[in-house]
Amino acid sequence: MKNLRQVLSNIFVLVVLIAFTFLIIFNNFDFNKTIEIVLDAKFSYILISILCMSLYYVFEGISIKNVLNKLGDKVSLLKTIKFTYIGFFFSGITPAASGGQPMEIYYMKKEKIKVNHGALAMLVHLISYQIVIIILGIIGFILNKELLGDSLWIFYAGLSLNLFAFTIMVIGVFYPKFSKKIIAFVIKIMEKFKVKNIDQKKERINKAVKEYNEGAKFIKNNYNIFLKSILMAFLQMVSYYSVVYFVYRSFGLDSYNYIEMLFIQTMLFISVSSIPLPGSVGVSETVFLKIYETIFGLELLPSAMILNRGINFYLFIFICTLVVIINNIWLKLKETNQMG
Repeated sequence: MKNLRQVLSNIFVLVVLIAFTFLIIFNNFDFNKTIEIVLDAKFSYILISILCMSLYYVFEGISIKNVLNKLGDKVSLLKTIKFTYIGFFFSGITPAASGGQPMEIYYMKKEKIKVNHGALAMLVHLISYQIVIIILGIIGFILNKELLGDSLWIFYAGLSLNLFAFTIMVIGVFYPKFSKKIIAFVIKIMEKFKVKNIDQKKERINKAVKEYNEGAKFIKNNYNIFLKSILMAFLQMVSYYSVVYFVYRSFGLDSYNYIEMLFIQTMLFISVSSIPLPGSVGVSETVFLKIYETIFGLELLPSAMILNRGINFYLFIFICTLVVIINNIWLKLKETNQMG
């Protein structure tokens, strides 16, 4: 595995954050009562929630497969789903999910997929993903902003960061001349302040520009693939947002319908998606408690938070860890057999 010590360090930080978060939260709630309520939840709805979260990876896998197949890489859906599990693991243990896509590309390369093809597949999906979460997040905010109360600033901060990231991508892909001028200006600033390892940083920037240029050409020549990618990103995020509705139903609640619960979750997601903490741990739990207080009520609230985060993050970070370990063992055995 690439840089094992750093990976283990990131996992340790994540575990500490989780422990610290739950210590603070259960300073205000009865832990035993919370677990008792969790265990009484209807198991059928919990299974549906897990299925929804499983579909999250399937739809992203379809999106990546479509792009790679178009580029001439004949990969199976099972393999691209595996890459999404690997990406989720590294996103979950790194600040601002910064490690996910680079590591997906790294593991694609390990399986003979060209780096530029892997990077392009990631870029097309990332643009589609940003379009979907921003649009759904804004709709969710318009419909449910009163639930945030005095925490409106969290949504504005999250939306601003996502819009900024999306704007950078759009400029990089669709306005290459303008982006080159911006990059030239940034490099001049870096030179003026004598930034360390400037040649390496220039190389990385130029590589990114090349990838964005390839992305622009691909999207312009394959609008059908790009539209499919947007559709897959939409289905992916709807699957993710659906988890909380079935958690809600698992407690026998039905005052809010599926669409209402879905758009409440879109608002929460965009509020915390750009937080520079591994898995947005701490912030996601806190914002959940704030937004869903009136929906679940104080008695059920901590149990709902545990089930929702347990399914859409903690359970799958564990599953993704197993996928990464098994995949690395498989790759090692494959390399050994080839050498033999």
